[in-house]
Amino acid sequence: MFYTRPLRKSLSIALSFACLILVSFLTGCRSSAEPPTPAPQPVVATQAPTQTQTLPTAFPLSGIWAGSSKNGTTEMQITIILKKSCQVGETCGIYDLSQVCAGTFSLVGETGGRYEFQAGDKTASCSGEGRDFLQLLPDGSLQYTSQGAYGETLGKLVHLDSAATHEMAARIPLFDDDDGSPDGTSALLFLLTQPSVDVKAAGITYGEAHPAPYIQHIGRMLDNFGFPKIPLGVGIDGPLSGSNTFPEGVRQAADNFWGWPIPNPNKTYPVQNDADLIISVVKQSPQPVTLFFSGPFTNLALALRKAPEIRGNIAALYMMGGAVYVPGNVHDFYPDSPNTYADWNPYSDPQAAKEVFDSGLKMYLIPLDATNQVKINKQDTSQWRTGGRIANFAADIYDGLMDSTGKQDFYIWDMLASGIMLYPDLCDFQPLHLEVVTGEGDHSGQTAVVATGEPNINVCLKPNATLIKQMFIATYSSSR
Repeated sequence: MFYTRPLRKSLSIALSFACLILVSFLTGCRSSAEPPTPAPQPVVATQAPTQTQTLPTAFPLSGIWAGSSKNGTTEMQITIILKKSCQVGETCGIYDLSQVCAGTFSLVGETGGRYEFQAGDKTASCSGEGRDFLQLLPDGSLQYTSQGAYGETLGKLVHLDSAATHEMAARIPLFDDDDGSPDGTSALLFLLTQPSVDVKAAGITYGEAHPAPYIQHIGRMLDNFGFPKIPLGVGIDGPLSGSNTFPEGVRQAADNFWGWPIPNPNKTYPVQNDADLIISVVKQSPQPVTLFFSGPFTNLALALRKAPEIRGNIAALYMMGGAVYVPGNVHDFYPDSPNTYADWNPYSDPQAAKEVFDSGLKMYLIPLDATNQVKINKQDTSQWRTGGRIANFAADIYDGLMDSTGKQDFYIWDMLASGIMLYPDLCDFQPLHLEVVTGEGDHSGQTAVVATGEPNINVCLKPNATLIKQMFIATYSSSR
């Protein structure tokens, strides 16, 4: 969902997107107000002055690497993400030893093809100092070595951008559902760049956009970026109950694709009923499907009503929405509203949110409590732009938001949730029992903590902002 919090007290922000991007998707050029992308600098060895050498501008270890590692009898899955440009002394990406330790990697130097990195910005679970090394092996894999007071950790990783790895790796089958927001669209763009993700379908629900016109924009966007075969779902244009809705001016701005260039504007794409598409994708998948919802939960509630048995083949549901211990944002659109408790996603359809929260699914929520803590700036987006057209358009979206609001940095609500979904170690989740207030009134749509009862949802409350920003820089800059 697209929020601007206090920044969005009028509709001028949404409507100003008409002048946001001056060229088509094919160019991916930036706004003239954006600072130029810094030219990548060569990596210089520092460990042995007599052997100092200039390395290629394109960092040879860039991209997403995944595999397993072992320290004594302890086995760990490991993911390392390194951006396309990297120089000595610079933070080049992140590492994530699943459920053990995560942090950033800064390049120390290189000797004989062996790169040393300094771990930093470590999560609380990390312990002990050490030295970390990466080396490309003749078969194209990556040798990971970490040595310190904790002993020696050895791992072998494969590059997830290779075609062979695509065939071998177990990609995550994923259903993406949004309400037609700029940041929800950005989240979908991010997921398209991830080799570990197989986007099975994309749906648009009632919310910021009218579903029917916006799903066509999504179809055109996907076609333009080389994903013409992803099935499209369109939801009903209203909540299951109640009358909470975005201002019509915002929805009309979404109908116009927020002023962004529309490729193939006269082409129409086939769509299915979104709830039926959810049922079909989940039932037909040989692997449990992960659901990513960044808008109201109307379509999922309808799918669960019609086919409750699909619960058995849903791996997990990740959601952006809710305000647990912080104020809501309904008043951002309606300044005079007495509702200071609800976030727009559950507020738009409280009944649907309640049914989903009570469904028994394995659920992970990224609420305003988390999204309020992470913002990006143009220095971040400029580093995305080495990754190609999709990364350029994602950068255009956020650069335009910063330009139209006059702000130096901006929240990344839905895209943050998509990143945490793929790298959950980047946030500390707390199991809570939440209930959604469905009645009319000042608390409509509130996600209220209930002290009694078993936890029904895992809530992200403390995201690691530094690692998250580095993750987006590394993944976008290395995307194709």
